[in-house]
Amino acid sequence: MDNLPPHDHCRYCGCAVPFEQAYCSEECYYKDKAKKRKERRNALLWAVFGAGGIIVIAAIGYIF
Repeated sequence: MDNLPPHDHCRYCGCAVPFEQAYCSEECYYKDKAKKRKERRNALLWAVFGAGGIIVIAAIGYIF
């Protein structure tokens, strides 16, 4: 087994980085932020559609 120096991995691409760094480059930093923003937006959309579906089902149940 090779003796690797202590290191962590980039949060976006997985490349080895020193412990005090979270990303290997600014490009990975911005790509990760965009990915997280997209994931939050998608989660919010699913929540809104889910709540809307419940309201529609409740309204149909109330009407009939």
